[in-house]
Amino acid sequence: MSELEQEQEKANLEKTIALLKNKIASQEVLLSLYEVDGSRNLFYALNRKSNEMALLLNKYNLTDMDLSASNKEFERLKGIWDNSTNLATALKSLEQTSGVIGDKEKDLQPRFRISPESIADEVGELAGKKQ
Repeated sequence: MSELEQEQEKANLEKTIALLKNKIASQEVLLSLYEVDGSRNLFYALNRKSNEMALLLNKYNLTDMDLSASNKEFERLKGIWDNSTNLATALKSLEQTSGVIGDKEKDLQPRFRISPESIADEVGELAGKKQ
């Protein structure tokens, strides 16, 4: 094998290693999603959206707004505040059912760590046995 071929092989291996490291990192992120309570995570995501909606609604003054039929801005704002009640109800329900305590850092901490050992512990005596 020539020196040029060895360099190309080395470059290909380094590229493969980098791709595999990226894949492992993305899989670890996916795994971490299973370790966090999804309903609490959803609560904070929807809470952020409700704050964004409030900021958007507060940005506009209706007395200064062009309410002509050609201006769709008012209709869009109306759509936001029409849906705000549903969002507020969903937030309240998620807060109560998921046990959100209001401390985002504590609420979103993983409750458990998934590992081959923890899975085997859940499976118990059935681990590795065919049925």
